[in-house]
Amino acid sequence: MSITDMWKSNAITLILLIVLNLALFTLGNTPWLVLGLICLAGGMFLSYRQGMGFGHEACGILQMVEKARDPESPSYGQVDEKVERRAWSASTGIKGVLASALVPYVVGCLYIVLSLLKIHPADAVMRLVSWVIALPFWPAMLPFSQTFDRLTAPVVAVLMISPFVLPLCTFAGYMQGPKLWAKSEKAMAEGRRRAKAKSRVGRKKSVPRSQRPEI
Repeated sequence: MSITDMWKSNAITLILLIVLNLALFTLGNTPWLVLGLICLAGGMFLSYRQGMGFGHEACGILQMVEKARDPESPSYGQVDEKVERRAWSASTGIKGVLASALVPYVVGCLYIVLSLLKIHPADAVMRLVSWVIALPFWPAMLPFSQTFDRLTAPVVAVLMISPFVLPLCTFAGYMQGPKLWAKSEKAMAEGRRRAKAKSRVGRKKSVPRSQRPEI
């Protein structure tokens, strides 16, 4: 998994949640609160599962890269830098989190700064943009505040925290990569052993018995 893959995955999930919440927003606060939180939980779970897939794939690439670095391996020196950058590493996952959260976080910060400085009408434009980007996370704020047109503490909390929610879920799944890869390798090894055992049993059964002379 590359940083770009993580960014694309989180961007698609965020856009999907925004579209869903635009429809739920028209139902009123109570339905939006319940259904919005359900959608958010689903989006977080989806990001986690995607991160698991990225982590498992990246561990496979890491194994290939390690073989290519071994002078005694037949594939020594056969992996380029682009492939190496897709290999599993915690730093890649952290960079993916920061890259995925960058745009929503910057937009939120701009709105806060423009609002504090009272720069009109730029603050109103950025309020609308930041509201749309953070729309999937507003249902979590409704029990504390139902005001979006003023810079309150709950609004600031949503704007500053929400950009990291989906990326961190993806990162949590990505960090499961080594464990998932070890399980899949163990399962494959056990499958090969069972296949060999069955083949040996089959060969023993197929050996013809020596015929005794008739008396």
